[in-house]
Amino acid sequence: MVEPLVIKRLQLALLAIVTIIICYFSLQSMRANAWYFSSLNTVQELSNTSPIDAPEVYNNELNKAQNAIKLAIELEPEHAHYLHFLAYIKLLALANTDQTGQSKLNTEYKEIQSLLLHSTQIRSSWAETWIELAKVTSYQEGPSKQVLKYIDQAKKVGPYKLEVHLGIIEISLANWQHLPPEYKVLYVNSLSMAAQYGYRFNRIYTIAKQLNQLPTLCMSLQFGAAYKKLKQRYIYKQTCK
Repeated sequence: MVEPLVIKRLQLALLAIVTIIICYFSLQSMRANAWYFSSLNTVQELSNTSPIDAPEVYNNELNKAQNAIKLAIELEPEHAHYLHFLAYIKLLALANTDQTGQSKLNTEYKEIQSLLLHSTQIRSSWAETWIELAKVTSYQEGPSKQVLKYIDQAKKVGPYKLEVHLGIIEISLANWQHLPPEYKVLYVNSLSMAAQYGYRFNRIYTIAKQLNQLPTLCMSLQFGAAYKKLKQRYIYKQTCK
């Protein structure tokens, strides 16, 4: 028969092992979190640096941020937010880098798409990740059925999220010349919804300008009671003359 003292020692040994394991993973999580915030702070500070006026400084800092979040992911490879943030940084890099080949661009988009898809598999309730996945996929496929599925998922988990409606509007304007009917319905509904967000609607003017689609946007705002207050604002009068 096993002595009570032996049983007690076994229990204490097991408790010590469990404690060590918990401490190890807690330490890993703390280290990963530190690298994440290092990356986040670097990206936030980039708002004070122009990629046009100081491209070398901007790119160096962006690489620094990317390396930091990669270290966080090495420590916690199944952290959905870290994966999403790395995808965001890669998109920033693409937006401010002259790509010499379409194949290289496609490779980058595939990697970003993979990161976002992995993030949604871990955390399916985050609307921002779904709509970002829809946008990145649309860069490669246009307004495809797959993009529509990602949009539907984003609307399902975040029907009142402004980012979701901004994403739908961006995808629609970027593909306006060959936009399927179902996307036009989404565009009209999202534009009407975004009009309820006050001054935050101004971001849509910026999106349309970047896509050379201000005339399309201004024409869309001509019709509908939802845009009555919006058309009284200075920015509308200056943008949609």
